[in-house]
Amino acid sequence: MMNVCGRNEKVANKFDDNFPYPACWHDNMRMEFLLSAFRERTVNPESYDAKLQFWTHQIQDYCEYKGDANFNKEELKIRFTRNGRVPACLDTVLSNMLQLKIICASEDYKLNINSNWTEWALNNFVKGPFLRVYRLLKFWLNANEMIADAHRTEYVHMDVLTKFCMQVYELLQKSPFKGTVQPYEVLIEEVLRVMTISESCIKMCAQKLHYERKISLSYKLGDNENRIQLIKVPVENEPVTEINENDIVIHKMEAVRMNLMEQLRDIEVKIEEINLNIHQYLKENKRQMAKLLLQKKHLLENSHKKQSSALLNIETLLLSIEEAKQNDIILDAYKSGSKALQNIFDTLNLNNEIVRDIVADVNETIETHKEIGDILADTNPNVSNSYDDNDLERELAEITGENVETETKIDNPIAYQKSMLTDEQLMNMLEELEVEQKSIGETERSQQLKS
Repeated sequence: MMNVCGRNEKVANKFDDNFPYPACWHDNMRMEFLLSAFRERTVNPESYDAKLQFWTHQIQDYCEYKGDANFNKEELKIRFTRNGRVPACLDTVLSNMLQLKIICASEDYKLNINSNWTEWALNNFVKGPFLRVYRLLKFWLNANEMIADAHRTEYVHMDVLTKFCMQVYELLQKSPFKGTVQPYEVLIEEVLRVMTISESCIKMCAQKLHYERKISLSYKLGDNENRIQLIKVPVENEPVTEINENDIVIHKMEAVRMNLMEQLRDIEVKIEEINLNIHQYLKENKRQMAKLLLQKKHLLENSHKKQSSALLNIETLLLSIEEAKQNDIILDAYKSGSKALQNIFDTLNLNNEIVRDIVADVNETIETHKEIGDILADTNPNVSNSYDDNDLERELAEITGENVETETKIDNPIAYQKSMLTDEQLMNMLEELEVEQKSIGETERSQQLKS
C-alpha cells in the first residue's frame, strides 16, 4: 500500500493543482463513501446510481481538463487519490462506461477508425473474439500480469473526443484551411494556439473527421507508423474528395513559393547589411574591403534577380491553375444550366413548331380584334334623345337659383322666318340701328329737336 501511495504521489507531481474538484471533495464523510468500492445495487439503487454518475462526470472532466480523450486506470487512481486513499470503485465505473459505450478500448477504436467495411467485419467477427479468448487465457495463466495490463489499458472517451472534434472542425472552416490543402504541421500549430489539447488528440480528431468524410488526409510512410502529411478541407456545400496528385503538386509549388519568398527576404537583408558595411569601410578608408563587399553585393543581387524570376514563374503557374479551376466551375455551371433549361423545354413540350403556331394564332387573334374595333368605330347609331332640352335647362336653373323664365327666353333658339324685304325697308332698319348705337345724351337731344 505504501508503494502504491508513493508511486501515486510521485506521478501526481506531473499534474497541475488547478483541477476543478467538486465541492464535496472537501467533505470527509461524503468522500469516504465515494472512494469506497461499490456494494450490490439492490441494497440502495439511488445511492449506487448517484455514485456511478459522480465518477462518470469526474472522468469526463478530467479528460477535458488535460486536453486528451485518452486515459487509463492508473491515471485516474493518481488524479483522484485523496489523503492517501486510492479510489476502489474505478473497475465498476469503467465497466459501466464500456457497456454504455461512453468509452471504448483504444485498440478497438483504432481498428474501427482505420478500417473499411471488410476490415470492420474481419475485426468484429474474427479478430475480436480471438482477442477476447486470448485475454481470458492470459488471465488464467498469469493473473498478476493481466491485472497490470488492465491498469495500463488505454481508453478513449467518446464524448470528449466528439467535443474536441467539433472545435477542431470549426477551426478548419476558417482561413487558411477552408478550400485548401495544408501541411498537417500547420493544423497542429493553429490548434495549439487556440486550444488546450494534446497533439495525440489532434491526430485522433483529424482521423475521426476523415472517417466521417468531413476532411481528407494523406499519409507519409514512417518508421513505425503512417504519419499524416497533408490535410484537405473542402469548400462549403462541396463533396469531400481524396487528396490526388494535382493537390500534392500544388502543395509542393506553394511550399516552393514560400521558400523562395523567404530566401528573397534573407537576400534583401544581407544586401542592406552589406551597404551599411561598405559605407563604414569607406569612412575608414578601407577601399579594398569595400570592393570585396561590393562584389558580394553584386552576386547577391544576381541571385535575387534569379530567385525573383523563379518566384514570378511559380506565381504565374499557380494563377493559371486557379483560373483553370474557375473555368472548370463555370463550364460545369453552363452544362448544368443548359441541362436544366432543356428539361424545362421537355417538360413543357416546347419546340420551334409549337411556338410558331402559338405566335401565329396570337397574331391572327389580334388582327380579328382590330377589325372588330374598326367596324364598331365606323358605325353611328341614331339614338333618340328622350329628354327635352328646355326641361334640362329649367332643371339646371333651379339648381343654380337663376331666373327660369329669363334663362329660358335667352336660351330658346331664335326661329328665323324667311321673308322678302324691300330695299326701302332694309334702309329704315339700318337707320334705326344707327340710332340705337348713339349714346343716351344724343338720343335725348334728338328727341328734343323732334319735339
